[in-house]
Amino acid sequence: MVDDQDVRAALERVCSRLRTTPEARLVRADDRLDGSSVADAVHEAAAWAASKQGVGHPVPRLHPLASADQLSVVGGDFLDWAGAADDRVGELEGWRLRIERLRVVT
Repeated sequence: MVDDQDVRAALERVCSRLRTTPEARLVRADDRLDGSSVADAVHEAAAWAASKQGVGHPVPRLHPLASADQLSVVGGDFLDWAGAADDRVGELEGWRLRIERLRVVT
């Protein structure tokens, strides 16, 4: 089982690192992200989380330097949603994997 508090703490750590990451690093392709940039991976994670919650509009692509804020807001909303029902363990695990992937590259 995924511990919601552990996932929240991991999200906070990744967002903290993203806030101090230079723009050049955020937009550079990374082989550990299958050639995507960190900013692209953040957007993908945010879009995934929004789609799991049934958000009907697309997640906007923000400036790369706003990646931490986007991940923090969308991630916090997602974790509130996922924690509200016992049948969302799979979604919580999917989010944990996305955060771990970002943790490795930040």
